[in-house]
Amino acid sequence: MNSPTSLRKAGMALLALGIVFGDIGTSPLYAFGTALGASGGGDAIAVASLILWTLFLVVMVKYGLLVMRASYEGEGGIFALMALLRETDVFSGRRGKWLAGLLVFGAALLFGDGVITPVISVLSAVEGAGTINPDLEKYEVPVAAGILAVLFLSQRFGTGRLGFLFGPVMLVWFLSLAVLGGLQVWAVPEVLGAFNPVRGFSLLFHDGWVAAAIVGAVVLAVTGAEALYADMGHFGRPAILGAWRFIVFPSLMLNYLGQAALVVQSPAAAENPNLFFLLAPLGGWREALVVLATVATVIASQALISGVFSLTGQAIDLGYFPRFFVKHTSPHTRGQIYIPLVNYCLGAVCLLLLLGFRSSESLANAYGVAVTGAMAVTSVAFCVYVVAVARKPAWVGWLLLVGLLAIDLPLFLSCMSKVLCGGMVPLLLACGVAAVMLTWKRGRTLVHKTMSYGAVSPEELGERLENGEYNRSNCTQVFIVRKLRPESAIANILEQYRRVQIVGEQLVILLLDPGWRNPFSKVEEIRIQPYQGNLWIVTANHGFMVEPDVPEIVRQVEVQSAGALWCPPENTFYIVWHELVLSGKERLMPRWQCRLYAFLSRNVLPGLDYLGIPPERLVILNWMFRI
Repeated sequence: MNSPTSLRKAGMALLALGIVFGDIGTSPLYAFGTALGASGGGDAIAVASLILWTLFLVVMVKYGLLVMRASYEGEGGIFALMALLRETDVFSGRRGKWLAGLLVFGAALLFGDGVITPVISVLSAVEGAGTINPDLEKYEVPVAAGILAVLFLSQRFGTGRLGFLFGPVMLVWFLSLAVLGGLQVWAVPEVLGAFNPVRGFSLLFHDGWVAAAIVGAVVLAVTGAEALYADMGHFGRPAILGAWRFIVFPSLMLNYLGQAALVVQSPAAAENPNLFFLLAPLGGWREALVVLATVATVIASQALISGVFSLTGQAIDLGYFPRFFVKHTSPHTRGQIYIPLVNYCLGAVCLLLLLGFRSSESLANAYGVAVTGAMAVTSVAFCVYVVAVARKPAWVGWLLLVGLLAIDLPLFLSCMSKVLCGGMVPLLLACGVAAVMLTWKRGRTLVHKTMSYGAVSPEELGERLENGEYNRSNCTQVFIVRKLRPESAIANILEQYRRVQIVGEQLVILLLDPGWRNPFSKVEEIRIQPYQGNLWIVTANHGFMVEPDVPEIVRQVEVQSAGALWCPPENTFYIVWHELVLSGKERLMPRWQCRLYAFLSRNVLPGLDYLGIPPERLVILNWMFRI
């Protein structure tokens, strides 16, 4: 047995408790009570049965056994599936465009859900103080607002450090859930009948149309399931599943059974909206539980916030978002990132929702619509992945699709009944995010199409340069490309010549690519490809934790080329380009999309302040496009 490896796995599982399972781990605060209220306060054991089997089918079977096996370089989530599918031809043709649009909207739904989770989690815990002293109810909203503000301000420290602080707290929380529930189960062992799925399904069949409201409330117990997959890049599948199997699921199971046992013993408890806190007696125990629950719900909010960061980073890589500033917060796990703009926007919307709804009961009506929609989209994308990437027979994909949608669609359709009661909020937010992503992707496609018009291959450009078709100046020009797209740099070389009728004697296309082996290395590996006419294509890897030092890379290229390439500092110029977008007479996009894309392109992060380039050696080439 490799004890250091085992200790590392255990440590990662503990960190995952603090980041990944906060949302689903604090669902007992409101899920059982809301579902019991939707059923009319009837069969508590049947309600517990529905919750337990929903947890088992959604988390253990769908995500644990199936969906989480699909990862893109260790990352999970809808965009990770899209990245895997992009390597196939499934996005070609009309059907492919509809599939891509569906996946984008599914990811946008998670953004909509991400603004509700922190608010309902924190507010539901703070409301527990009302079970101790009703006079404290007037302080619930201000206290919740202060807690949310501190939470979002602490994101800059990174999920690894937060997990180190949050993990032990969540371990105490889950053990408390298990103990509080287990004591009630010991007193009322008949609640173990909830393991019989017939008990729960019979409640749905006998309650008619009320069943939709019950299922819509049961969804609250699994709203953090999609975050498990979205956060997979932070800690990895083994750590997440290990924590779920040995700590999270047993604790949740005991607590939901314990709440059912409490109602069986004291039927009047079903009328209390804060049923969970009645598991602990007064006299110091309940007060301690309120404090612990408040801390746990702060941590719960981290699951969706981390998931939103991961989704945004993946969307940037796939070209669906502008290049926001992304800060890597861990040298060991590339998926641990912090995006300041997204963090502050998310925090502002959360505070607005808190002031608008003001109670967890009102927020419960808006909760679940977005995440169940995202879960259904994930099922569709995973089944396409099984056939297109994993190369399984088509009938396997269809069989999986039917089975997964049999779980997801009833949950989603039941939540649609909440649309007019607040569920429209996350849907509208998701529509807004999807509009931004699709507009940016469409605009970038049109811009790249315009830039590539008349472009040539590196071999052809080198041949033209060698044949003296271009006027040359006695300098070295370095064209910087963030992505591995030399064709865009070649387009800029030709555009520059069209404008000023001259190019440098030495032309270097520098492709910057974050490497993995040394996260803090400003220059990790350099590969040089020479062409005719003093044209060079250089691929430079740098550590993903730091911004590259471009002048240092150029100096190393000069040394590595053994004098074939000369780049004197006083005669070397670094060229980047910036887009200016205008609306043309023949619009290639609707007017509103043209204006939105123009706004986004004007405010995109240029990424020039962090490359170590002397200002007097930097040249910005402005491209003007009409779309």
